[in-house]
Amino acid sequence: MSGSALKEWGPEVVDRMPLMACPNRQSYFQSVLRPFLLLLLCTIPNSACVAGQGSFPASIPETTTASIPSAGSFLSRAPFSSSGPSDIVLIYQGGTDRLPWTLDQFAPYVSAPASDGREHWLFDGFLFIEYRDNRGHDYASNYGHKPARKEDWNWLIERNFAPVTGVPALDQAVKSASHRLGTPVRTRQVILTLPEPIPSLTNWGSLNGRTVNFSDPDDRVAACRWHIETALAKWKVLHPEHLELAGFYWVAEDSTLDATILPQVAKIVHAHGLRFFWIPYWHAEGAEAWSRLGFDAAYQQPNHFFHPEVGDRRLDEACGFARAHHMGLEFEIDKRACESPDLFRPRLYSYLRAFEANGVRDDAAMAYYEGGGALLGMFNSSDAECRRDYLNIANWVIGRQMR
Repeated sequence: MSGSALKEWGPEVVDRMPLMACPNRQSYFQSVLRPFLLLLLCTIPNSACVAGQGSFPASIPETTTASIPSAGSFLSRAPFSSSGPSDIVLIYQGGTDRLPWTLDQFAPYVSAPASDGREHWLFDGFLFIEYRDNRGHDYASNYGHKPARKEDWNWLIERNFAPVTGVPALDQAVKSASHRLGTPVRTRQVILTLPEPIPSLTNWGSLNGRTVNFSDPDDRVAACRWHIETALAKWKVLHPEHLELAGFYWVAEDSTLDATILPQVAKIVHAHGLRFFWIPYWHAEGAEAWSRLGFDAAYQQPNHFFHPEVGDRRLDEACGFARAHHMGLEFEIDKRACESPDLFRPRLYSYLRAFEANGVRDDAAMAYYEGGGALLGMFNSSDAECRRDYLNIANWVIGRQMR
């Protein structure tokens, strides 16, 4: 789950449950079986990583023999000469505990050295995503805090457009790289988060002198319209010289509470000539119906990296599901790839191997969850293996960008 508790909790059962239904569990699985499985991992033989940069312990296998869909086609990767985006990196920027995202922090996401020894453009899409403000308010359901009100939605917009950080800093980072690399073939694109109007909130704030009550579907849509138009006004004032606004991202990662309003929200997004993006978690309600809900692009989360008890077959299953439903895929890592390398580094390379074997590398649109700064940490690391991880991921993206 992009930024959810699913990426922080271990048991696979969470993949099928409301996200905050069982925090701080001390179940038999966690206390007895899980440590046993993690110990077992350490005994599994090494297997070569996809980039040929050494060997790492393999992830735990799964024994299920259920068939994996092979028919269909992925959400297409943007060709080299098209507008894109093809590779969207998730930028967690909003919560007070997040990176501020300055020009220097964006730099390793904007460009990177490739295997040919030259610097190249890197990610062509930047999703400014947030699901909580770290002040006690949530932008989507089931995270355990108060639903965000109008003032909190506006606070998120202000964070995205604050001077010298966020969108303005990204614009400057792209400008700086352009001095060295020239203008990119694809203009770097930005996607902004659209909060979920949480139905339990009965006093979001006022619009046109009237209190907005999210138990009313029309009021939920009206609040979304306000957020879109307010963000667009900010974008117009900033007028980034080196960025384009691609569209908005629906931050709720299933459609349980929103199926009736999403088509209406999509019409608002489309009326402004923009696209509507979504990244549902594994087995999320509505994932297979993403297009009917009004989205223009959806990326399936495998939710594999974060759960050592989940075997690599999950990645093949996620690829099969995405292919069957014309979706893209999400690559997922966090700082544990370097902080706990024996356990988590192999899982990073499992994605690259599975995505190559299933045709994702060559054919599918991709999103990249990296835990809000893992790639930056790898880039700045004094550990040669961590630095190599960054370069391997960067070369993967650069290779896709050049096709």
